[in-house]
Amino acid sequence: MAHFYDCKDRKKPQLITEVTTPAQAKKHGKKTYPSITTIIGQTIKDPFLDGIHKPRSMVKYARMEEHWNKEWKEIEQLCYGLVESPDGRTISSAEFGTSVHEAIEKKLWTLKFGGQFEESIYDPYAEPFIDWVVENCYYIVGVEHKIADNLIKSCGSIDVILKDMEKNQMFICDYKCRKSKQFYPKDLWQMAIECEMLRRNYKLDYLPLCVSVCIDINTKKHYHKHWTLEEMEEAIQIVKLISKLYWKVRM
Repeated sequence: MAHFYDCKDRKKPQLITEVTTPAQAKKHGKKTYPSITTIIGQTIKDPFLDGIHKPRSMVKYARMEEHWNKEWKEIEQLCYGLVESPDGRTISSAEFGTSVHEAIEKKLWTLKFGGQFEESIYDPYAEPFIDWVVENCYYIVGVEHKIADNLIKSCGSIDVILKDMEKNQMFICDYKCRKSKQFYPKDLWQMAIECEMLRRNYKLDYLPLCVSVCIDINTKKHYHKHWTLEEMEEAIQIVKLISKLYWKVRM
């Protein structure tokens, strides 16, 4: 699903829930920007995943009796896989990932500001990341941080911005829940351009680095991939080209 943001204040962009298409975005105003995931996802398609697997899976699930009354968007979510929740229910991988993200978010805010919050059955999937932050004495700059850029004409949502106090430099992390240790180029594309947006918006004299965190839903183990500066610089150029193409064709 496409997401668009009101980016008149580029440091505090606001999601526009009623805008879901480029045509609606153009009517909303010049400072209405698509999200980074929208730009990448709607411009770069995988021949197998998008052209074969997804439509085939949607037909399969739509024909099942238990899904006959679902909307197409609900059926679409099923295409990304079904997993077992901690309480034994069969849910979409998207719902599982959202729940883990929420658990990590709450724990990070509690770590930063103190206080208490209601425990979640997804906490065991979140705790290894919190332990890693504490063990390395990283400072929590922001959580679920939205940021926009007028040059790239897009809005990013950063899972967490941390600061390495020894190096006096910020970096970002993005977590993905998967069935095994897997990292993909698109993981880097999204984060790299968000780091470039951070550098530009806050006039940093360095490019913040990025770390992908793969959370194995079977073992709860966390795997970290530290992307190199060279990989990031190439990814930034790729996303800039994708953004230009998206705006030229769709906006």
